[in-house]
Amino acid sequence: MIVSNNRPKTLKKSGLNLFMWFLLGIGASSCLDEQQFTEVTPIAYVSFYHGSPQTDPISITVDSRVYNTNPFTFGSYFEYGNFYTGERNFSFRNPGTSSSLLDTVVNLKASEAYSVFLAEQQDLFQPIIVKDELVNPGPEKALLRLVHLSPDAPQVHLLVGSETEAVFEDQAFGDVSAYKAIDSGRFTLRILDAESGEEELVSANDISIMAGRIYTLVLRGYQENASGTENRLSLQLLRNYPNY
Repeated sequence: MIVSNNRPKTLKKSGLNLFMWFLLGIGASSCLDEQQFTEVTPIAYVSFYHGSPQTDPISITVDSRVYNTNPFTFGSYFEYGNFYTGERNFSFRNPGTSSSLLDTVVNLKASEAYSVFLAEQQDLFQPIIVKDELVNPGPEKALLRLVHLSPDAPQVHLLVGSETEAVFEDQAFGDVSAYKAIDSGRFTLRILDAESGEEELVSANDISIMAGRIYTLVLRGYQENASGTENRLSLQLLRNYPNY
């Protein structure tokens, strides 16, 4: 398991902290018993992204309880759900099988948000788990982070629009950057080979970045060993915290 904590300054807005937004708005599937849930129940928030191009659909269980009813396939994203705090046993397996691809214990803390990115390199299946902490993007800005999940891509830079200075530099497989504030607007997002600084590996054109929103950009798939279009090297933009 790879664990990374990104710890920029906590976002503040009108005296409310980030996680009040969840109590007011999140409607995703959860690992709480709805009849037992009250506003004073300590809870954490966890999202899941499937970034392993060679792995079949996955069933997620938490403390032996199945989490997902919908198929969790490569490129799928499950928005933040509510979880009891403390040590929770996360298990990932192919549906209908008794053997687990991986079991791991995660210590969830009250009012904290976590992202779980499922990745695979050299036939090693692994979760990359980060605690999400945010900064204020500022007027006409959005927040963006880069997640490198391509098993065979080199270290990369990310350029946004016509800028010549990279927003993120030297990101290697398994890296999850901190959030950074970028201008809102419509841009081309370009991934460059960090070694040459010039070779473009993949791009996404005419991408809308809206002010005040929070995004995760995932580099996924194979640069050289793709068996089809669905798992070749590509970029996927996720919107985090949709109720904000």
